[in-house]
Amino acid sequence: MTIKGIHSAASLAKLTAGRRAKIQKLADLEAERSKRSRLESLLSQKLVAKYGTRVKSETNRVIKKTVKAFLSGAAHISEADLRSVEVQVKQAIEAASITRSSEPETSFAAETEEDTGKKPSSSSAPTKTPLVLDPDDPKTNPWTVMDTLKAIEAEESLKADKIKLLADRKEMAKTLDEQMSIEGKHARRKKRENDAYLAQQQRMLNEWKREQQFADAILHEKNMQMRKIRQEQMDEKRARKMKEFKDNRAKELKDIEICKRELEKEKADAHEAKIVERKRLEKIKIANLEREKILEARRKADVEEDMRLAAEYIAKVDREQAARDKALEDRMSRYEEIGQQWADSGAGKRQREAELALERKILREAAAKEAADLERERRDLENLRLNGKMIKDTNLKMAADKARREKEQHDKDSIYATRFRREGEAFGAEEAARKAQEREKARKHCELLKLQIEEQKLLQKRVDMSETEMSLNRAQMDLILKDPVTGAKIMKKLSEKHTMKQSVAFKYKSNVPGLSHHEE
Repeated sequence: MTIKGIHSAASLAKLTAGRRAKIQKLADLEAERSKRSRLESLLSQKLVAKYGTRVKSETNRVIKKTVKAFLSGAAHISEADLRSVEVQVKQAIEAASITRSSEPETSFAAETEEDTGKKPSSSSAPTKTPLVLDPDDPKTNPWTVMDTLKAIEAEESLKADKIKLLADRKEMAKTLDEQMSIEGKHARRKKRENDAYLAQQQRMLNEWKREQQFADAILHEKNMQMRKIRQEQMDEKRARKMKEFKDNRAKELKDIEICKRELEKEKADAHEAKIVERKRLEKIKIANLEREKILEARRKADVEEDMRLAAEYIAKVDREQAARDKALEDRMSRYEEIGQQWADSGAGKRQREAELALERKILREAAAKEAADLERERRDLENLRLNGKMIKDTNLKMAADKARREKEQHDKDSIYATRFRREGEAFGAEEAARKAQEREKARKHCELLKLQIEEQKLLQKRVDMSETEMSLNRAQMDLILKDPVTGAKIMKKLSEKHTMKQSVAFKYKSNVPGLSHHEE
């Protein structure tokens, strides 16, 4: 059964997870944007408090622009990055101060003139600040006075920030209440929709279960019927196979009986045939014996006749051979007489001498050839002996060279191993001395650092402000020297003794690395 429009719990969980991931991504982006905004505001505030002016000015604008440009391209911010942006702010301020005129960017007097329409001027106010800068006096040193001015500005900024923070919190609480109310309405509506959807799904699920139960019952009945039919078929097949097995068994037994009878008949026939054959062979044997006797008598007669004929033939051959031997002796004696007579004559003698010379030459050449062959064999054997000796000497020399090289390599390895072990032992023995030297070096380095810190503290007790620094801080110095109200505040701040509040200390020591005005 197929039901359209039904979602499983896994699909619902997947949709919820996707929506939750999307909401979480939006929240992370909003948090990152808020974090960057707060960091930009904090950096701008600290750098303006350190290098800017109390009122709106070009310097403050340059600082904020530099901070914004830095944060827009920075993925991760470290302490080195904060020091780098502070250096960039200084360079930007110096560049801006060089490009604009030598007049101060702004002053408290200019601000009071703009506000003459809003506030009545006091004729009884002094025209000059009672503050007198003295570089030798730690309290009235220009740097100390500037730090005091920044502390006063920080306190006033903190008060304004508190008022703004309270107003923002009230506005945020109001907005959050409205959002919570709207969210509650959405949640209740969503819950009603989910409850209705779940009820519908439950009804459809119950209907599907009932249909499934009915289908399961029908399927079970069909399965039972099929099982019964299958069992009947199996019983019928088993009975048929059993009947076929019995029939085949009876047929095989019958064939076996027939084969046994035929085998017994074949055995009886074979026995009778053997008896008949034995009788026939006995008759043949008797006939062969009689024939052998007749043949033996014939062979004896033939042998006696052959012996007689052979004796006669031998006697005839002996007579003929004796006659031939006698005729040969007569011819040979006659030939010897003729040859001796021919050899003793002139032509025969010369021919005989020529033949003897030719035979001697052939014998000499054969002897020379045999001597050359023997010499060549001797020379080949000598060459083989010399080559074998040379190969043996070469092999012995190569073996000696190899042994020498191996001995040299072994000596080098032994020397290297001995030196390495000796150096390792020396290194281990010198480890304690080396560690003591490193500790002594570190101690001396610490003492040197302490001396440098003491010298730096002594140098920081009096720091004169150069003309360049005075020009860079002209707006603050004009405010200090020309504004009597600011001068009075600074004198009061310098003369009073009190513990710095936590909120004011936060202005001087920020959690952001590199932006602390006061280093402990």
